[in-house]
Amino acid sequence: MPLSHSDLLMILPNLLLDPQALSALQGKHDIPLVMLSWLVALAASFASLEIIRLVGRISSSLWRRTWLIAGASVMGAGVWSMHFVGMHAYRLDFHVSHSHLLTLLSILPAIVGSLVAMTLLCREHLTHRTLIIAGTSLGLGIGVMHYSGMAAMRMPATLYYALDLFLASLVVAVGLGVLSAYAYRLCRMENGKAHYQRYAFLSALCISLAVSGMHYVAMQAAWFVPLEANLPHDHMMASHWLIYAISGAAVFAALLTLLAIKIQRRLQDSERHGYMTQRRLLEVIAALQDGVVLFDDNARIRLCNNAFEQLTGMTHAQLIDSDITQVPYAKDSQALTPAIHRALVAEGEWSGMVTALRSNGDEYPAWLSISRVNYANSKDRDYVALLSDRTDEQNAQQRIRYLAFHDMLTGLPNRLALQEYLTSHLQDTQQKGRYSFLALLDINRFKVLNDSMGQDIGDELLRQLGSRLQQQAGGQVYAARLDGNEFALCISLTLTEHGAAEQQAYQHIDSILASLTADYQLHGHTYPCKINVGMLIFCHREIENVGQLFKRAGLALLEAKRQRDGEPKRFCSALEQKLEEQLTLERELRIAIDSGALSLHLQPQVGAQQEVIGAEALVRWLHPQQGMISPGRFIPIAEQTGLILPLGAWVLKEGCRLLGEWQYDPRLRDLKLSLNVSVRQFQQPSFVEQVISTLRDTSAPPERLTLELTESLLMSDPEGTIDKMLRLRQLGIRFALDDFGTGYSSLAYLKSLPLDTLKIDIAFVKDLTLDMQATPIAATIIALAESLGLDVVAEGVETADQCTVLAHLGCHVYQGYYFGKPVPAAEFTRLNSASSFIAS
Repeated sequence: MPLSHSDLLMILPNLLLDPQALSALQGKHDIPLVMLSWLVALAASFASLEIIRLVGRISSSLWRRTWLIAGASVMGAGVWSMHFVGMHAYRLDFHVSHSHLLTLLSILPAIVGSLVAMTLLCREHLTHRTLIIAGTSLGLGIGVMHYSGMAAMRMPATLYYALDLFLASLVVAVGLGVLSAYAYRLCRMENGKAHYQRYAFLSALCISLAVSGMHYVAMQAAWFVPLEANLPHDHMMASHWLIYAISGAAVFAALLTLLAIKIQRRLQDSERHGYMTQRRLLEVIAALQDGVVLFDDNARIRLCNNAFEQLTGMTHAQLIDSDITQVPYAKDSQALTPAIHRALVAEGEWSGMVTALRSNGDEYPAWLSISRVNYANSKDRDYVALLSDRTDEQNAQQRIRYLAFHDMLTGLPNRLALQEYLTSHLQDTQQKGRYSFLALLDINRFKVLNDSMGQDIGDELLRQLGSRLQQQAGGQVYAARLDGNEFALCISLTLTEHGAAEQQAYQHIDSILASLTADYQLHGHTYPCKINVGMLIFCHREIENVGQLFKRAGLALLEAKRQRDGEPKRFCSALEQKLEEQLTLERELRIAIDSGALSLHLQPQVGAQQEVIGAEALVRWLHPQQGMISPGRFIPIAEQTGLILPLGAWVLKEGCRLLGEWQYDPRLRDLKLSLNVSVRQFQQPSFVEQVISTLRDTSAPPERLTLELTESLLMSDPEGTIDKMLRLRQLGIRFALDDFGTGYSSLAYLKSLPLDTLKIDIAFVKDLTLDMQATPIAATIIALAESLGLDVVAEGVETADQCTVLAHLGCHVYQGYYFGKPVPAAEFTRLNSASSFIAS
């Protein structure tokens, strides 16, 4: 039936500031139905948000509109159902009915408001203005729907609204509507996409609260004034089945919507995956930079991309249905085809590097890969070929190889390249019986040049020398830079007789050295370069491996660097034997130090009355096979290899142990003991602490210990040496300058040293009675010592005449074979504790 004039007027509410003044009444709510109404609103809200999410992924405008209308309908129906259940949850003391037409029409504002909100929220960019309008339209739709439904009520009473709560209900609807729009925006943000369900539920919760909150705030604003007094108490008995039916229908519609959304998404995914049609596949293949071609069992081309067309210089029309074996895709493609065909028949695939051809005939390296394609549910099969240009990769590999096998400063091959060359050279059957020679070249005093003139000058010398070597290289000459200032030459000789080959090798090296040793112009400086050369003349049958070549040539170079006379040194077996002996001696010396196989021998030092006043400790090594090995053999090896440090520490410890033991013998406690200290040992930062610790551990008296130093030590680090000497001197330790007169000590510098004794070198003592110049030198040393307040000890005294001359010159402390040879420490202790050592 059509709406009456009175129905239209009832839609406009009667607003009062104080409805209680009219003795108005209010109803009560059924709490279970209230919760049911809220759940209905929540379900509808969540379904609507899922529709918004779905619409954002649909490209068809028709489907977008369809889903938006469906979503708005579900949302509007949910809001209306919530209102319907909420109205029946409201209990009044008189009978209430509803206008069916107006009740049904009240759903329209909810649908319209939802449609506007959902349309706005589907936009790609959600501005604040869009969100506010969407939330406001949703809230107003809810409000208009509610008050339209209230106007459909039929009862023996007049409906009034409290103005404040009426306005509050609209504020709740609009406010929560806007809040729900902002909550939904969280779903669209990057973080929200990962937690979509969480933020979607939050937004749905805000919408359901907007619907329910607006409804129940509005019901609190409603007041009823009965038209007659004493109306019978006729509680409205709602048809519960209708309430649950409508609630169930609303929830079912929401669930049905969610199911439809899921199905639609599946269809979208299926459509997206199924959209990979031949055209799109061709677009993907066409975008590849590599040539792609598909051909069948008959070698007929069925498909190819633009890259393959450009490589062959043929058009798409020319290639399709043509025989691929007739396409000039690679150099010698006709020869390749049978091998490829056999591999495809046997294994279904083939791959390998080919020399491909461009349309202009240029060749380039390429990787060709062909695989069989088997189709599901079909016996048909094709073959797909991929042709990849490897020019950049090959250039990069060549560059890497160049860097790995060449020296960047000079451009010459490096050690690795030389090793590879020598390996192939030794394996070359054409060289069998012929001689070759390997020369290692070292720039003499290169470090001095680098340190004095700078690294730039040194690099310039290396570059110029490398350039001169490159001029010599080529043919049978191979030049390389090994490292630092060391270069190498390998020259293949044409001779098979050793003597002639040796003569030819020297001619070659002399010619090359003449070029290399000519003056260099280094940034305005003329530099006369000197070269040390070690040579190895070899025949292939004499060499086992490349390492042996380097070893032997290196030994020859070491000999050239030792002599430094500018003459090339040729390897001989004696050098190798000497090296092996040194290595063996080094290894055995290390074992001897660790195992305690060394011993101290003491040589007495006597005074003017030939009484023993002390001794010098000399280290001795009794080898189990070679017998007593001279210190002249193993001390230089110890200094070269660093073994001088543990050796010196052992001598210091053993000497202090003897001093500690002598303190218990009244005939030995006053003797002094001299220990030799190497330059390397004294220069150790912890040397002073090492001496102090050893004295403490052995209970040796510091004032009985004398440390003998050399002039080379005093000149190498004057400040550091004086500082350590002063610190040890404070403990009572004495210092002697050994072999004085053989070095280059400055007398002014000598005066500043905290020395106690000068030892005249044996070279001046042994010639006292033979050489007229030896006596004045000895006298000068003794006079110098007296002027500096130092004691003097003469070493190497072997005759009574030498002792007489020394005594006449003023030296009264002697050491030498005339008074006693070095003897083991135990024997020295025994002899001097029984009686004073007197020379016989």
